[in-house]
Amino acid sequence: MLYVGIDWSDGDHKVYCIDDKETCLDAFVIPHSPEGVSELFQRIEKCAHDVKEVLFALEKPSGLLVDAILDKGFPLYPINPKAVDRYRDRYKVSGKKDDFFDARVLANILRTDRQNHQPLVPDSVVTRHLKILTHQYEGLSRLKRRILNQITGTLKDYYPVALEVFNKIDQKVTIDFLKKFSTPDRFSQLTRETMRKFLKKNHYPGIDQKTEEIYRLSQRPHFKVEDFVVESKSLYLLSLLSQLEHLLVSLKTFEEKMSQLLEQHPDKDIFLSLPGSGEITAAKLISEFGDHREKYPKVSCVQEIAGSCPVTEQSGKYKRVYFRRACRKTFRNAVSQFSFCSLKESTWARERYKRYIQSGKKKTHAVRCLGNAWLEVIFRMWQDRSTYDEQKHLKIVKEQFQEDFLPVSLSC
Repeated sequence: MLYVGIDWSDGDHKVYCIDDKETCLDAFVIPHSPEGVSELFQRIEKCAHDVKEVLFALEKPSGLLVDAILDKGFPLYPINPKAVDRYRDRYKVSGKKDDFFDARVLANILRTDRQNHQPLVPDSVVTRHLKILTHQYEGLSRLKRRILNQITGTLKDYYPVALEVFNKIDQKVTIDFLKKFSTPDRFSQLTRETMRKFLKKNHYPGIDQKTEEIYRLSQRPHFKVEDFVVESKSLYLLSLLSQLEHLLVSLKTFEEKMSQLLEQHPDKDIFLSLPGSGEITAAKLISEFGDHREKYPKVSCVQEIAGSCPVTEQSGKYKRVYFRRACRKTFRNAVSQFSFCSLKESTWARERYKRYIQSGKKKTHAVRCLGNAWLEVIFRMWQDRSTYDEQKHLKIVKEQFQEDFLPVSLSC
């Protein structure tokens, strides 16, 4: 076998090749370019002619270099950087390191401990497309929250009454209102007829009642704010509103694209059947679970990757249980979001959450424990390719545990 360790970087990559006896067959540097990738494969072919006899190890599970290696048909093992750091101590305890040494460590991990690591098996095109879209959608959603917080903070600085006009900022009628009445003076000069026309143009329900409510707000005494502060803050507000408008359009585009891809996925009915799961949540869960069911032999593997179960540290009489930080954060967020949404639709979820709260857990901890319990259900559905049935679930729980809902101690 030929074991190839690659220390990845933005500019170039250090490559180290060894055989079963740890003999160095080649060590070289390639640029991060198509020419560099071609050089990599040419030099690998000189050492081993069979693709199945070559194993690659990288600290990076995705990227252009990873795609090129997989497209060529080589098995590739993504190794956690934290694990690589621990393996370094086998060779040097001084802490000294360089890039070629790291590449050698990666190659030796496969030579000695390959059974402890899993090769990277790509999902279907639809699943990978969904994964990229859901991750980017989550990033845009975080950006939207930051902009909304900035708008709220700006209005509190010079124009707090504007926050009382409508309940939500991220809607067209609120954005149009703040653009039209971006200063307290403009708002105080508002007439009933102007407001009525504005609401009618935006198709707002209950125009007469809302017109009177906003007019009374405009006639209330306002804080005295210096003119230069109002000018600067209103200019900043208009800039934020422009960003928010474009962001809302982008989010809508992402939602439509995810909905189209979800219709093409064979597992869509499984995840859409979950109580409280909409198209966005289902798309996130599908992209995190992936297509390869053999990858997770038992539910605890999924729970560990999703970070829903705690870590237990035990030695002799000492025992400590603490929050699992090493996990796939996007998976944990998707499970937590679904668990929270399920509280509105699932009787079982509400009762279980209530018991976690009664046992003294905080709300975020209770949601995480509920997510851990949900993963047991979802994992079985996913493996069996079956949809969710609340009544069937409750019946099974009652038969197994002789009570209406699972005891709290079973999850966390």
